[in-house]
Amino acid sequence: MAKDIARALAEFAVAMKLPDIPPETIEFTKGLALKTVAGMLVGSSMPVGRRVIRGTIERGHASEVGAIGCGITTSLWNAVLNNGIFAHAAELEDDSFLRGTAWDITSFPVYFPLAEKLKLSGRELLEICIIGLEVHSRTTLFYPQGHLGLTVIPGALGPSVGVARAFKLSMDETMAAMGLALSGVPVAYVSFGTDAHYFETALHSLQALIAAELAKCGLAGNPDIVTYMSNLVGKERVIPEKIIQDLGTQWRVHDIWVKKYPCCFHMHRHLDGLKDIITAENISLSQVDRVRVHISHLEEICNRPEPASIGDLQFSFQNSIASMLLDRDVNYDHINEKKLTDPVFKEARSKVQIVNHEEWHPEYAMETPARIELILKDGREFSRERQFAVGAPQEPISIEQFRSLFIKFVNGILQESRRSWTADAIMNLENLDVRDLKELNRILVYETVEGPGQ
Repeated sequence: MAKDIARALAEFAVAMKLPDIPPETIEFTKGLALKTVAGMLVGSSMPVGRRVIRGTIERGHASEVGAIGCGITTSLWNAVLNNGIFAHAAELEDDSFLRGTAWDITSFPVYFPLAEKLKLSGRELLEICIIGLEVHSRTTLFYPQGHLGLTVIPGALGPSVGVARAFKLSMDETMAAMGLALSGVPVAYVSFGTDAHYFETALHSLQALIAAELAKCGLAGNPDIVTYMSNLVGKERVIPEKIIQDLGTQWRVHDIWVKKYPCCFHMHRHLDGLKDIITAENISLSQVDRVRVHISHLEEICNRPEPASIGDLQFSFQNSIASMLLDRDVNYDHINEKKLTDPVFKEARSKVQIVNHEEWHPEYAMETPARIELILKDGREFSRERQFAVGAPQEPISIEQFRSLFIKFVNGILQESRRSWTADAIMNLENLDVRDLKELNRILVYETVEGPGQ
């Protein structure tokens, strides 16, 4: 059975073509590409991104491909590592919930520079993106979020399948790549809000590339994901047939929730609920006495009333709710070192009360409803409860909304004359020839407002 599953996934990766993929899946994947490219551009401009770029320049590697937002060429491995760190540092990753966790930030960071090196067309790039994300969404179904303080296991297997497709590996070579990518660095809850959190997921992208490269050279591994996952979480949690159930006809990539705010996803449902209230009632911060936020133990990681770093700001209910109260949005203007000591933000954060319901025992972060209560100085009270965030499969956003998010997030980072062109190019990825895709990558590498390597 285990070998049959690996072979079915490999056959899917080798045989799947764009005409076989539903239009809605193609559009959704392009939307995720817009988001992740925006994240890589934003991350390259953040303090952690600047430090990563400096290290890349100091190390010095063969000039193979451009590194997004860096203004330099470097080795493919360097570019993938950089892109992976940038994508996660921006906190724009789009995740699946209610099962195991899958996301897009370990796929696009490797596929874009790989497409440049291999001189792929936009159509070929889009195929590997969809194939890799679909396999990733299926092979991460069974690891419960936070089990043993870890998540996203296996992290590199799905992305490695997309790389294998880009290399045009055979079915046996693709299975070898899966086996080489199966075991690796997990994502540790203790690292949330630190640079290590970004580094861990960047290693998933890099391992995916290396695994496929080694498979191409003839190395082999054991792609027995069933035994691997059963040993980790117990046989009772692993349903092998689900991995390949309706493969090629039902697309699990649509389970991914889309982030609209650059902060931890645990907070998005509460933020949407708060936005519902203050928009409908036209409420400003000056009217607010306090905000009560009801959470489970899984969201406690975002209870950071006195943030001391940018990472803390991205994982702070208090800062995100303060931002929403002030500006009806959470964006990068609210996530910088000045906000740590800004008296207006400090006062707004002090209005937030966290209620941790120890009687709630969710297996997944989004399993319990997100409840938020707004108490005004005049005594009026409002509340909202949300099971899903806007951008979840139950409340999907359109490709035009994806485009608007891209334009918003890259404002001030990508040169103004290139923002719309770049968004439109990604939205029409399947129509880009090799030369067009090369131009897209050139813009992403060199035409940021402050290209540090230029």
